[in-house]
Order: sequence, then C-alpha cells, then structure tokens
Amino acid sequence: MIVKIINLKNNKLKKEGNNLDKKGQGALEYLLLIGGAVLVAVIVITLLLSIADTGQDETSQSTAAALCRTNAIQANASTPVCAGTTTVNGTTYTCGGTFPNCTAT
Repeated sequence: MIVKIINLKNNKLKKEGNNLDKKGQGALEYLLLIGGAVLVAVIVITLLLSIADTGQDETSQSTAAALCRTNAIQANASTPVCAGTTTVNGTTYTCGGTFPNCTAT
C-alpha cells in the first residue's frame, strides 16, 4: 500500500515536470521570436536611414545646381555664365558648366 502511494506521487511529479518543461520550451520560443522581430526591425531601420542620407546629399547637390543657374541669370542677363559658389545645408558647392546646364561640385 505504501509503495503504491509512493508510485502514485512519483507519477504525479513526472507529469508535472513534463508540463514545466513544455512551459519552459514555450517561453524560450516566445523569446526567440521577439528577438528575431527586434533584429529585423533594427536592420530595416538602418537601411531606411542610410537611404535617406544618400537622398539628402543628392537633393542638396541638385538644389545647388539650380541656385547656380539662378545666380548665372541674375549676374549677367545677356550671356549667363555658371561661376561662383553657393551654399546649401552648410555645404559650399562650386558652380561650373555652361548655361543652362550648370553643375555644382
């Protein structure tokens, strides 16, 4: 009789132990999914920020070229020349090229 009670308690402990193992496995899987989602988010944000920086540089150069064309027209209306410098977003560009195809470098 005592052996039977001990066996029943052992069986009950084994079943509870299996449930704890399953809960632990589920928690680990959940943490891994969250970690993977955070990793993907960091990669996407990094890529978006690098693309935005590249676009800003190109936009600044295009804006500088447009300012060079405007300055060439205002300087001498009869024969405009793309010359001088212009500053956009704290960067100074040198105007060059022939009007109306002024460039900024």
